[in-house]
Amino acid sequence: MLVIGDHIIETPNVIRSRAQETFSYRALLLDYMKSGAKWYSAPKPMLLDSLFEGVDLDKPTPRNDEPAFDAANILRFGQDLIYLVSATGNELGGQWLQTILGDKFRVHYLKDVYYGSHIDSTFVALRPGLILANPARVNDDTLPEILKQWKVIYSPPMEATDRFDAAYRSKCIGSDWIDMNSFSISPNLVVVDKHQKALMKLLEKEGLDVIPLELRHSKMLGGGFHCVTLDVRRTGTMQRYFD
Repeated sequence: MLVIGDHIIETPNVIRSRAQETFSYRALLLDYMKSGAKWYSAPKPMLLDSLFEGVDLDKPTPRNDEPAFDAANILRFGQDLIYLVSATGNELGGQWLQTILGDKFRVHYLKDVYYGSHIDSTFVALRPGLILANPARVNDDTLPEILKQWKVIYSPPMEATDRFDAAYRSKCIGSDWIDMNSFSISPNLVVVDKHQKALMKLLEKEGLDVIPLELRHSKMLGGGFHCVTLDVRRTGTMQRYFD
């Protein structure tokens, strides 16, 4: 699910086994709707084999036969959204999202950067004007133009990647960079994997307070703190941060 302002959008998930995942949250969705939220569901994708046929296996993006994307393909910056085109999101999904959100919001495509899955182990929005980037996937030359307006800091290498044994690692769907997946609670506070000492020092150097926590099976399940958090309650106002 994707939360944008007072919108809660059920996204057209690319993974067949997750097609009805939001049913688990139906009671919560009804409660939010009754309290004023605008609840949408994207067109349920048929997920035919043809959606995946003939794709470049080095750049495995679903064909534009129907809108298909995960909420985690999107990084939100107030009224601007960066939309990662990858194995879990095609361009048509971004077009559908733009039509739903209207002129108030702008959807910016991020292409040819990372095809594995989601955007939140490539970029982390820390606070207005500051973003954390994955140096294995982007550099100053390949940054999206929109992000060049902000200060970009690059994550140090991930630490303690050997804490998992070989048998465990063989079953994991997340890369080592899953531990870069952090969650900003406020402009001054961020939740970070407790094993990433160098990353925490880097963030503290930028004036951020850090809460070190652990998701024991983030690598196995392919989800970090940003992945498992749906921020339906925040204070402040919706802003535009980019020209």
